Amino acid sequence: MRCIQLSASRSASASLSAEFRHWETTAHHCRRQIWLFVFVLTAVGFVSGLFADEPYTLQSVPEPPAISENEPKATEFSLRHAAEALDVEALHWQKTRQCAACHTLPPYLMARPALSGIVPEPPEVRQFFEDIVARRLEPEPNLPKDAIAAVTIQVAAALALHDRATTGRLHPRTREELDRMWTLQREDGSWEWPFRDTPPLKCDNHYGVTLAALATALAPEDYVKTPQAERGLAAIRQHLKSHASWTLHQRIMLLWLSSCLEDIVTEEQRTQWIDELKSAQRPDGGWSMATLTENSREPERQTDEAGMARSQPGHGESFLVYVGRSKIYRTSLASDGYATGLSLFVLRQVGEPAATPALRRGVAWLKTNQRISGRWFTPSQGWHTEHRIANAGSAFAVLALEACGEVK
Repeated sequence: MRCIQLSASRSASASLSAEFRHWETTAHHCRRQIWLFVFVLTAVGFVSGLFADEPYTLQSVPEPPAISENEPKATEFSLRHAAEALDVEALHWQKTRQCAACHTLPPYLMARPALSGIVPEPPEVRQFFEDIVARRLEPEPNLPKDAIAAVTIQVAAALALHDRATTGRLHPRTREELDRMWTLQREDGSWEWPFRDTPPLKCDNHYGVTLAALATALAPEDYVKTPQAERGLAAIRQHLKSHASWTLHQRIMLLWLSSCLEDIVTEEQRTQWIDELKSAQRPDGGWSMATLTENSREPERQTDEAGMARSQPGHGESFLVYVGRSKIYRTSLASDGYATGLSLFVLRQVGEPAATPALRRGVAWLKTNQRISGRWFTPSQGWHTEHRIANAGSAFAVLALEACGEVK
């Protein structure tokens, strides 16, 4: 009798356990649905406020919804939504952080003039950058020493490209920051750069070197011919010749630079890298950040742990591996805004016609993958989790659309 009672008790317990697991699964599904519903309501409320009578200011800017891969796609492509989303992200970041973050404000200044005919550009971000130069401000009270040169290069590049796209004249503050940039250059042609395992912007100093050269080459009024620029670029050329480019992102930056500056890449490299960039296009027409930042060619980063990570099922199909300084990161191969926007933009800079099938497919991806907030999603790389690189991705998406003749 006691055995029968124990058996019955166990049967009842198993039944209750099964019911609990079913309830737990259902509750989890409900929580996820509720979260998504709240997110959609927030984003829809945000989008409904985009059509303001006046451009946003630091005082009127709302808080943007969290950047999330779960944000629904827009039902209709809108350049107006893109302009307003860029404004809100940049103004809110400036208002709450007082920081010239490399992932938000510099790309904003580079891209925002493309949409000024659709929505007037708020002047506050440009003024913020000019104030940084005029008052020798380093945004953020506790800026690390290794970020000072990075801020200077980012500010100089943003102002130079903004000058080029707006007035066509070199503003005195832009010239001042460009000149200051050269005083921080090291003997090997590079700059001190923050290494944070956050590709593609803060994982090595290659990005800073190429960005400084781009700022110089694209600055109006032949700044590139000034003595300080010529000396600095000579050192940059030597640095680039003595340091190999290990990632596709590095080669993309060199391709962009080669479109406005001589003696950066050979004709053989140029042809090879353009083909490599084209072949990296995903079946859906976009490009993936994982492909741009994957660093399996970099000898210093190849470890047994990295080899094991690459041997896991799905490598090369759904994910790639980025080997950081202290950790191995798996990154999704899904197409994203940054990789697609930058790839299309640079292909246009090196002379690829906008009408080619590959570029048309890339434009189609951008038009069908805009989110309801007006931005494009890009996942964080490395240890970041807030996906702020999506702000740079949205800026390059706009630059790509303009370069492909989609901004009227």
